[in-house]
Amino acid sequence: MNVKIGGATLAVILTGMLIVLGVNECQRGPLNPELADGTSEEQKTWMTIEHRIKRSDPTLTEVTGDQHTLTVRYRPGTCADDCEPWVPHMLRVVGHGLAALNGAPGGKQYTQVTVKARILADDDVELVYDMRGFDAIKTQQGGYETFAGMPRSLSFSADALAQAQTYCQGPSAKGFYPEFCERVETATARQ
Repeated sequence: MNVKIGGATLAVILTGMLIVLGVNECQRGPLNPELADGTSEEQKTWMTIEHRIKRSDPTLTEVTGDQHTLTVRYRPGTCADDCEPWVPHMLRVVGHGLAALNGAPGGKQYTQVTVKARILADDDVELVYDMRGFDAIKTQQGGYETFAGMPRSLSFSADALAQAQTYCQGPSAKGFYPEFCERVETATARQ
């Protein structure tokens, strides 16, 4: 089947896409935080990194760190009826948060990021990433999520691990997150 789209139709489609992207971007707020006069360069860098990570998704609620390591807290809201399983949602959100860090001025100085997630209870999932491999994978299709699915180390509470293992038994999970699901299958719950 050969479909032809006229120039005017194509212009309307592209304009609509730009409007949708623009509205979505505006809803997330400005790319950089408002900074008071007299803020040091070090404080500006930190505040921009923190702002961009939190801006990437509201479920990334807290960012703390030192010179080379960060800890990011992932706190999804409660689910009503038909919610996406937490594994793909968390990996997508974490992937975009890591991308926001990597793209922020000064973000590449952070070599390790620990994500502490609240799935069923505080800090029942912990993922640790070695950011040195991020640039190599980020340009691939789905690279952010792929990287998020390959933490250097991971630990789970017993209940969170059981849920992750159940999710990873599905065929689509192994297709989208093979490295993550392979590690989940052999993981043991922390005491």
